[in-house]
Amino acid sequence: MLNAIGLQNPGVEFFMENDLPWLRKFDTKIIVNACGSSIEEYVELAKVLNTLDIDGVELNLSCPNVKAGCMAFGTSYEGVKEVTSQVRKVLDKPLIVKLTPNVTDITAPAKGAEDAGADGVSLINTLLGMSIDIEKQRPVLANNMGGLSGPAVKPVAVRMVYQVAQSVKIPVLGLGGIVNGRDVIEFMLARCNGHINRNRKLHRTRN
Repeated sequence: MLNAIGLQNPGVEFFMENDLPWLRKFDTKIIVNACGSSIEEYVELAKVLNTLDIDGVELNLSCPNVKAGCMAFGTSYEGVKEVTSQVRKVLDKPLIVKLTPNVTDITAPAKGAEDAGADGVSLINTLLGMSIDIEKQRPVLANNMGGLSGPAVKPVAVRMVYQVAQSVKIPVLGLGGIVNGRDVIEFMLARCNGHINRNRKLHRTRN
């Protein structure tokens, strides 16, 4: 699926008053995905979430940074480290950083999250894609480009989980294109094999 709906949601106040009481009826963990267009927004949102009866926060760093030309926060080591470290200062709950795949080297943002104190990373978010209507001779999406999700992204996601698992010590949550149990196992193996290869490299370095 190719979409450009953005990160539409009713806001944290609505979530607090309506969604959270409903979610608490179920025996499950609640992890809130948080987004913002500036570091200040992320921090203010984290302060509110820190007061709620939730089990963790996932920072969505694919959001456009309006103060930096609308480039996503998650495209560089420095960007990820800066916003994660500022949120970490005000958030006591488990912190997961969701990484964008639209980068040259996925391990750099992952290291930025780890060095800033994140408890884990999740990947991947949608891939940037585009489709053109050949009859109308213009992009299908009003925004021209959008996020590609679904089974097509799984091989990219598996590869990136494998790479990140070799570069960080914190937990790696794999997602993207999962439709059945075999896909889940594939992600688990990518993570485990990545950690194994990382340990082998460290062992060779020490020797």
